[in-house]
Amino acid sequence: MDRKFTIVRYIAFGIEILILFILQSTPNLIPEVFGGRPLLLIPAAITIAYFEPEIPAMFYGIACGILLDLGYSDFPCYYTIMLGVICFLLGWVFRDYMVVSFFNATAFSAVIITGVIGINFLFFYVFAGKGEAGMYFLTHYVSKIIYTFLCGIVLYFINKGLFRSLLDY
Repeated sequence: MDRKFTIVRYIAFGIEILILFILQSTPNLIPEVFGGRPLLLIPAAITIAYFEPEIPAMFYGIACGILLDLGYSDFPCYYTIMLGVICFLLGWVFRDYMVVSFFNATAFSAVIITGVIGINFLFFYVFAGKGEAGMYFLTHYVSKIIYTFLCGIVLYFINKGLFRSLLDY
């Protein structure tokens, strides 16, 4: 079996992750909507995990997590651990038990994005004892969750196209 398309696909996903990190990290490039900016690397890792086996998916999750921890985390391994485990499980579930479809992808993405960002809010805002947690969640985190989810829909189609165009035959 010819493996050159697999290597090209892995490189393409890596370049996509770097581009998304640059876009996400550049100040004032992506506009804030209702106080929140999207975390583009979360849906990137998740949508790559839908199409790849569990081990490569886990490494993409870890890579996205490391980049998110460098720029957006108060705890230095939160996103790395979360995305590594989640992407491993997604790669395993979608390889063996489920079919990748738009409906499945959007449902899983909504739950995972809400969970990862919501747990981050709980640990590093609520449990840290910062004041007015409910109002801060409504003004910053709800829009961040929705914005990230909407970007995830676009990334689903981009990664699906990359995967299908660089599939080994």
